[in-house]
Amino acid sequence: MHQEEKQNSEQTEEGLLYTYNRELFYHFDKEKGFSREIDYQVPANQTIIRQSWDAAEQRLDEVRSLIRAGKRSPIAYYMEKTLMEIPILADYMEMGKWRIRRHMKPKGFKKLKPEILEKYASIFGISVDALKNPEL
Repeated sequence: MHQEEKQNSEQTEEGLLYTYNRELFYHFDKEKGFSREIDYQVPANQTIIRQSWDAAEQRLDEVRSLIRAGKRSPIAYYMEKTLMEIPILADYMEMGKWRIRRHMKPKGFKKLKPEILEKYASIFGISVDALKNPEL
């Protein structure tokens, strides 16, 4: 059995952690030249990906608890859910970072005008109602 086939059969037997994460691999053969192959990531990469997603889920849980405690606004939740950071969201909103930080506080969020709420909602791909009342 070819070593590559053996590795693939071992992966399918153990079960792939993230089957949708495939990579494009290039191989060079002196006779054939370069060839491309799409294959699943190696187990080490899958472990790194799993840890990254677990850390993102943990941060999302922390933001949920801050919102329930009244210390953060729903903007913080959707920002974390879409894996955005303040500078990126500020660029999309065409606002200063300090304004985004203010909107992440419940007091600042309550004062937002409907036009700004609509812009946030369109950036996050949700409705204004969903922005105001997130399903935590």
